[in-house]
Amino acid sequence: MIGILAMFLLLGAFSSPIIDGIKGWRTNDTTQGFTVSTPADVITANVTLAYDLYQAAVPEAYSVTSGLGTDTPSATSYTEATKVLLISGLDDDQGPRLLTVKYYAETDDKVMRVLGPFLAVLIIGGCVAFILWGMLHKRGGRG
Repeated sequence: MIGILAMFLLLGAFSSPIIDGIKGWRTNDTTQGFTVSTPADVITANVTLAYDLYQAAVPEAYSVTSGLGTDTPSATSYTEATKVLLISGLDDDQGPRLLTVKYYAETDDKVMRVLGPFLAVLIIGGCVAFILWGMLHKRGGRG
C-alpha cells in the first residue's frame, strides 16, 4: 500500500514536466507582426494567424505588443475555423501601428497532431501500469 502511495506522489511530482515536454513536442513558438489601424470608437482589431493556435486556446497567444505607446493590447478571442485572433485594448482613431503576437502554434507534424492529445495518458498511464505490474508480480529466480 505504501508503494502505491509513493507511486502516485512521484507521478504527481513528474506529471507537470511531462505535460510541459509534450507541449514542446506539439507546438512551435511563433512570432508574427501585423499592421493595423483603428477608426473612431473602435478599440479592437482582428488579425489572421498563419498557423493554428495550440488547442485553440486564447492564453496560448501569450504576448501581444503594440508599437503605439497608448495601446494596451491583449488577445480576447480566437476563431479556429478562420485562425482569426481578436485583439482588444487598442487606442481608437489611430493610424497604422505594428502589433506583434507571440503564440504557440500547433505543429504541422501529422503524427503529433494525431497522437499528441493522448501522449500524456500514454506516458503517465504506462508508468502507472509498469509500476503496478512490478509491485504485484514477485520477481523469480531469487535464491
